[in-house]
Amino acid sequence: MRSALALLLLVSACAAPTGEAAADCDASWRDVESVIVQPQEAATQTVPIECIRRIDQRRVRIGFDMPAGPTCYVLAAVDVVEAADAVSFTLRVAANDDPAAGACPEQAARTATEIDLQAPVDERRLLDGSGG
Repeated sequence: MRSALALLLLVSACAAPTGEAAADCDASWRDVESVIVQPQEAATQTVPIECIRRIDQRRVRIGFDMPAGPTCYVLAAVDVVEAADAVSFTLRVAANDDPAAGACPEQAARTATEIDLQAPVDERRLLDGSGG
């Protein structure tokens, strides 16, 4: 395991995890709908992370608020930077370019996504890399 973390450190030597420690998701996030990344051509914007919860050795669930309408948004990207002592996540949303997207929520909507890491979470700090 140490050799895997050392390799991970070498690969990510150009970038180090940065951000604020994220809160642990409480039970109220358990039934929040999970979404997958849908890459978009449109410009993206970062959204702050509300909470992160470890759900398996290498899997985490991230809770965030999808922006309110009138435009519909999708999760366009998740940037992950892993190191031996921390992992940072930056969530990027974009306007949905699907004309059949339907009605968009008038208020921000609680949303979640799940991410698989390259190395076990173990004691690493989980950070919100959105900068906001």
